[in-house]
Amino acid sequence: MKKIFLILTLFCITFPQLAFGGAWTLPKNNIWAEFYMKGNWSKYDFGSDRSLNRKDNGAFSYGMSIAPKIEYGLTDWITILGSFEYKEAHYKEYNRRSWWGPHRRKSHALTTVDFGTRVRFMEDPFVLSGQIKGILYTGDGKNKDPGLCDGNDAIDIRGLIGKKFDWQIPCYLGAESGYRFKNRHVANDIPFFVEGGFWPFKWLLLKTEVDGYFSHGSTGSIKKEYAIWRIGPVFQLFGGDSEVTKAGKSLDIAFQYGITFWGKNTSADQEVVMKISGQY
Repeated sequence: MKKIFLILTLFCITFPQLAFGGAWTLPKNNIWAEFYMKGNWSKYDFGSDRSLNRKDNGAFSYGMSIAPKIEYGLTDWITILGSFEYKEAHYKEYNRRSWWGPHRRKSHALTTVDFGTRVRFMEDPFVLSGQIKGILYTGDGKNKDPGLCDGNDAIDIRGLIGKKFDWQIPCYLGAESGYRFKNRHVANDIPFFVEGGFWPFKWLLLKTEVDGYFSHGSTGSIKKEYAIWRIGPVFQLFGGDSEVTKAGKSLDIAFQYGITFWGKNTSADQEVVMKISGQY
């Protein structure tokens, strides 16, 4: 077991998205659903050289997004999944010249619809899965002021690995990476995600994660990168560890604080996240 833990830890460090224990698939005919809501704000941006800069004219941006998600266990080892994302954004400049007049903007739109499949290849000594997902731009959001997305469609292909350790204090580790193909002059990117957590009590999971993307710069003229660190508790109202392992019925509520600590051509956001999920 110690060797397995060491191998998995090294994997997470060297081969490091927005999911709990993402490698696990649902039992046949089970349904898992989540309501995801995020609020974000920022006074700073990451420039094209990855430097952290104050927004122009003392600007401040803030917004929110919601993303209902659903998964269905087609078999014990094949899960189909889908979601959509709605965003709202606000932008205001505070240090403008008086004769320019005020500058305050607001926008909102349904930005993307996602659908895909996760296939489990192995569940012992660790869970190993593959996932493919289509991300469709709805045609509303790119040309808003402020903009809500890059306006691209994408195909996201990744490998996922996870392991739960039933030690005296139970814990788990998980990681994902792969490649995301984009269009409309947006550069392809390489996703990376690593997460871990432990259960001090059966009803409480404390977890942390790093979620981000490296830009494959030569594949498009619009290039963005970021890495977000999140931390927070998951209150498992019933179902034990099912929020991670997808083993059976569950009802959970999660809270997270996150900060974008590295990036390129992107906002240096802070965020708070709430998730309500259930499985039956």
